[in-house]
Amino acid sequence: MKKILCTTDETEVSRKAEAFACDLANALGAELHFVHVSPVTQADLNNPAHFDMLIIEEVDARNHQVLEKATATAAAKGVNKPVFVTLDGHDPAKVVVSYAEQENCDLIVTGSNGRKGIPRLVIGSVSSSIIHKAHCPVTVVR
Repeated sequence: MKKILCTTDETEVSRKAEAFACDLANALGAELHFVHVSPVTQADLNNPAHFDMLIIEEVDARNHQVLEKATATAAAKGVNKPVFVTLDGHDPAKVVVSYAEQENCDLIVTGSNGRKGIPRLVIGSVSSSIIHKAHCPVTVVR
């Protein structure tokens, strides 16, 4: 295993997934890619009717904060030269799987809040979608 992709966002379960991915990358000597998917795309930003500057600044700040937390986790765990990427898209699972394919990642690590029943049907499950779309193994951290 040479490349591990770890999804990252603002949730606590994401911190657990990051720590797990860091430990695994260190143990295997694998390259680690942290990927954050912003739900606001460039096409959205190009349509001023939908977004004003305050929203754009809020999204940028949130994206920066997510990657700062991943950076702190990687530094604390001693990961050698991790890659940090923010991508955009309305379908996070599709974006993550596409990146994993392009970068030839051997494993995707993602967190799951473990929603069940109606909340999962309404909100959906990014981790479940990643599992079904991925070309490689997926480890789900809870």
